[in-house]
This record gives sequence, structure tokens and C-alpha cells, in this order.
Amino acid sequence: MMARQSEVYSWIRPNVSQLKPYESAREVVQTGLLLDANENPYSHRVAGIAVNRYPDPNQKALREALAFFTGLEVENVLAGSGSDEVLDWIFKVLCRPGIDRVAIAEPTYGMYRVMADIFGVAVMESPLDQNFQFRAASFLQKVTEDVKVLFLCSPNNPTGNLLDEKEIFEVASEWPKPVVVDEAYVEFSKRPSLSGELGRLQNLLIMRTFSKAFGCAGLRLGYVLAGPELIESFLKVKAPYNLNSFTQEEGVHALRKLDDLAREVSQILEERERVSKHLEELRGVERVYPSEANFLLFQCSEAARVCGELLSKGIVVRDRSSVPGLTDSIRVTVGTPEENNVFLKNLEVCLEGGAT
Repeated sequence: MMARQSEVYSWIRPNVSQLKPYESAREVVQTGLLLDANENPYSHRVAGIAVNRYPDPNQKALREALAFFTGLEVENVLAGSGSDEVLDWIFKVLCRPGIDRVAIAEPTYGMYRVMADIFGVAVMESPLDQNFQFRAASFLQKVTEDVKVLFLCSPNNPTGNLLDEKEIFEVASEWPKPVVVDEAYVEFSKRPSLSGELGRLQNLLIMRTFSKAFGCAGLRLGYVLAGPELIESFLKVKAPYNLNSFTQEEGVHALRKLDDLAREVSQILEERERVSKHLEELRGVERVYPSEANFLLFQCSEAARVCGELLSKGIVVRDRSSVPGLTDSIRVTVGTPEENNVFLKNLEVCLEGGAT
């Protein structure tokens, strides 16, 4: 199904469609004798980057680099302060508080629900099956007219598995509303991004980040890939200078170091395999779930106790036992070989301490 342009615009909240966005001083003019924005005229630099002038609100260099990296057009790309800001735009542009609902395929990343709560948007739960897979037929059977957006995470957090792309294509083809696929961990996956489907499925939105594989979590840089009509609306609601000059420049720099990215991802994948096999051999570990991300989810008895004992040794992992369907489950990030060795050694001690 190819969404018509008029249909795409119908998803957008009327107040956003009619919104006249704030026109910042740097919206059009970036160079020249800049006496229009009340900036300090004396150069101040941080890490070699001039910061006395406002950053580019249109993110020209960064969006061009992202477009080249993803194989899309600049009109299909917009960067935010982490994926959290992208989520903020999605709710602002598409969801009417107290009227619309969103659908979340759980267990999954908790921020989707938190953001819905912040905006006063109700949530329809569409549980993954016993293998943590999304089933389009099940969703399509139960979805109601007031559901405006479907959130899917693939590879999924905290389970680590890829969602079946056929199921994603089916729901995006049959359901005429926005389908958001969060690909925060896609660089660790054997399957490439679904971004190549944007031309065919105009209701598909893809979220990506620099926080995981690119090793730039401290930059707070994420981005969305979508049709130009939606990007146009996100531009309306984003803060005029949402990304500082340093973040934009470092983002471009990161996209020029793809050899480093590939090397580090390869090392993490090797360690993921090694840690997974070691976990499977530990007495007390009941199950290790397959992962296409840079973390592993495993089950063990007394997960809360184990996490507490590891924390007392300075080893921080995530107890996911409170997530529906993940009883006694722990999520551990794949670290360096040295970090992983310390974790595995101490985990074995903790598990033996709980044995009867």
C-alpha cells in the first residue's frame, strides 16, 4: 500500500499543520556580518569549535552526511538530541492527548510508554508472542480506530531479537497509519536497516542513534528517517537550535570513521558470542536468549539477589524481572573482553552463592 500525500497529511495534528514555526536568526543566513541575533561578537571556542554563534538550525552538514550514510535524501532525515527528542516530535505531531492512542508491542523499550504518559496519550498493548515476535494478524485483528501510531523495536530491547521483517511489512502495508521502527541496535544485527522501504511504505518511520554502535552516547544524537511530509512537520515543532555546534560537527566526524565503527562492532559481536556461550555453561543460568544487539538477556533464579550482589562488587547490570514475560531476567551489555571476564567470574560466584 502506498499512502497518498493527502493521507500522510491527515495523520498530522491540525494545530501542527497550521502552525507557523518560529523563524530563528540562522534559519536562512549562516555567514556574513552577523548583527541580527544579539550574539557575543568575540570568538569563544570549545574543543576547537566556535560557540559564540548559534548553531545551524537546519543541520545542513549533518543531514547531508546522514543522507549519504543511509542512501536517502536530505528531505528524509532529521537529527535530534538523542532518540528521545525524536519520540517527542512523534507525539507532538501525530498524537492528540485524550483522543488518540498508541500501540506498543511489549516487552520492549520503556520510553515509549513513558512518553505516552507525559503527553496524556493512552496505550494499547499488543504483546509479542512467546518467542518475542510481533504478529501483524493479531495486531490488525484487535487494533481500534483511535490508535494513531504503532511502536516496534527491532532489534528489540530488552529481548535482543529481531522482529520478523515480513510481519513489519504486513502491518505497514495493511494498516494505514504510522509505524515507527526503532533501530537503535541495527548496526549489531545481521539484517540491514529497513530504511530502503521508505519509498514503498510512506507510513514507515525509522529511528536511529549514535548512542550504541557509534560510541557517542554522550553527544546525545539520534535521528529519524521518514517521508518528507513528516520531516517537514518535525521541523515545525523542534526547538530552533536543538543541536549544538559541537554535536553536529562530531556527528559528521563519526560518519567519516566507518572503518572504526566496523572494527568495534566486529569486536563486540565476537564478545557477544563468547559471553553467550559462557553464560549457557554456568550452573544457575536457566536460559540465554539469542541476541542481535550489543547485550544479552538471560534467566536465572533469584535475579534480584544476583544483581544486588554484582552491584556490591561494582558490576552494574539491569534486572528486567519486572517487565511482563521476563521473570528472573537480567540484561547485560557486552563490554570489553576484560570487563566481560570480570562480569562472568563474579556472576559465577553469585550464582553458586544462591545454590542449595
